[in-house]
Amino acid sequence: MPKLPTVARNLTRVKEALTDRTIWGLPPDQCVVVLDPKSSDELIDPVVQAARSARDTLIVYYAGHGFVDPLGALRLTMIGSTEELPHKAVLYSELREALRRHNRARRRVIILDCCYSGRALGDMDAQTRTPLRTVADVEGMAGSYLLTSAASNVRALAPRGEECTAFTGEFVRVLREGIPGRDGQSARPFLTLDAIYREVRGSLHHRGRPTPRQQDNNQVGQLPFVRNLAHPLPPDRFLPPAPRPRWQRRTAFALAALAPVAALAADSGSLPSDVCSPRASLIGFSDRLDKVTFQGRRLAGLSSLALTAESPSSATALSLADNSSPVLFRLALGAPGKPPEPEITGLTGLVRRGGRPYGGQGFDGEAIAVEKGGRTVLVASEYRPSIGRYSLATGELLAELPVPDAFRADIPAGDAQRGAIFESLALSPDGKRLYVGLEDPLGRDGTWRGGNRIRILRYSGEPGGAYRVDGQLAYETDSGLRLAELAPIGDGRFLALERGYTEGQGNSIRVYEVSLTGLKDVSGVRSLEKTSASAFVVKRELVDLGDCPPSGAPARQPQVNPLLDNAEGMVLGRPLTEGPHRGRRVLYLVTDDNDNPEQITRLYTLAVDVS
Repeated sequence: MPKLPTVARNLTRVKEALTDRTIWGLPPDQCVVVLDPKSSDELIDPVVQAARSARDTLIVYYAGHGFVDPLGALRLTMIGSTEELPHKAVLYSELREALRRHNRARRRVIILDCCYSGRALGDMDAQTRTPLRTVADVEGMAGSYLLTSAASNVRALAPRGEECTAFTGEFVRVLREGIPGRDGQSARPFLTLDAIYREVRGSLHHRGRPTPRQQDNNQVGQLPFVRNLAHPLPPDRFLPPAPRPRWQRRTAFALAALAPVAALAADSGSLPSDVCSPRASLIGFSDRLDKVTFQGRRLAGLSSLALTAESPSSATALSLADNSSPVLFRLALGAPGKPPEPEITGLTGLVRRGGRPYGGQGFDGEAIAVEKGGRTVLVASEYRPSIGRYSLATGELLAELPVPDAFRADIPAGDAQRGAIFESLALSPDGKRLYVGLEDPLGRDGTWRGGNRIRILRYSGEPGGAYRVDGQLAYETDSGLRLAELAPIGDGRFLALERGYTEGQGNSIRVYEVSLTGLKDVSGVRSLEKTSASAFVVKRELVDLGDCPPSGAPARQPQVNPLLDNAEGMVLGRPLTEGPHRGRRVLYLVTDDNDNPEQITRLYTLAVDVS
């Protein structure tokens, strides 16, 4: 195949960047480069050696020709490879299998700079589909990130007159220059893989060049990866301590297992600001509700939040405990615009018709919405599942809404995953539309590139009256995350809360602005797995709470940002009329501690711009 002089320079520049002490400081002897392999052994053996040695992070970088064989598989080339004789090139799936069999690292990063490299995104999904499997998972390996230089049907670019290929040239440039702060935000001390990907993709797209693709399993892309040279502090200000001897590091193909990522996070929360994103700031948080008891009832497992009253001086809300003996807690939240000061002011137990109590496995409430007039509340339970209307005065079940058979787990026709069914519920401001979202996909829908492809049931009716199902909407979460809550903004717009958890790394909390109007009804679509992206809800990120300042928050388990925990409830308040965030609306979030001593019941208030 044609020679690619830029590939050798790619390897040199990537190694120089990773070994540069101001960027990372990887010892040169721990970065193994394999140039022009002549056999599959020469290509894969260094990968195997590195995978066996690495304990924390393994990076595999490949640059060269790539082509698609007659069976549709991606192949990586060696000296003597030709498309006419596919067996003279290495199947990417063989490289993937070598990683699966020999890997010992906690995190794997795979970077492919070749034509049709996006083919690897699909190749990571095995021949048989496992509905809930994250495709970015390299055959069951937790903590994997795949970055490709082009889509599955696009050739990569090696521009004439340029030192490196288009993708690697931009990748190295971002490492060398960093990413400056934008929209009034200061530059972050460290760059994540996600940040690097977005910067490289945006630059290449702007120049009309092939745009990269990525998959992330277990939020590896959110961890600090290298230092940000655009950060105003001098590099020595945040150099990490030398890694302890037990960390072994290798790279091959510029293939690397690097020093512990956790060591790079030392200063990641040092920015002296309440700004979380261009459209969101943290007002405050409170742990006053954690592990408290009220009227003999322990508060635990808060899975939802709904405002009942709001004025410039105070706000009150309901929150549901998601256990088999459901209780609605009445909360005073404090003054909007100020750090929250929550207190329990009352409780109402939910009961069946006739006042019969729930018990055993008869209920698992996950979402609530107060109906117009404030006398009744709609509650979504994962058990069966069900959507019921309850009296706020007595807690008694008054009526149940119909649930399509496919959304159930207790009947043969059901296709829902038990324990991961109804998780979010929201009423339009006029009460005529109700939206109920799944937590995980139906078995038939599965995942795509790590994101859960789920359905949102849409109901029509009148406040306090009967509701009927009148459609289904398609929603895709970020890789490894689940849809936890919906909150109405107005004009058909909603906020969507996505959350996830990765052992050893902690929680993720992201909020998106979405529109649920004008979307295709997917009721008649058998499976969402291969459905066109145009059918899905369009998301615009409002805030990633991991980017908020830690603000002195304690954490009882490892967290990338100690402010984070298991957020499940969310509600949007009115615009603030005074103070530094005047004109923005208050966003309240509450976490579910699962009655676990290592988790915290935490209430957040943010000021957000959703105008």
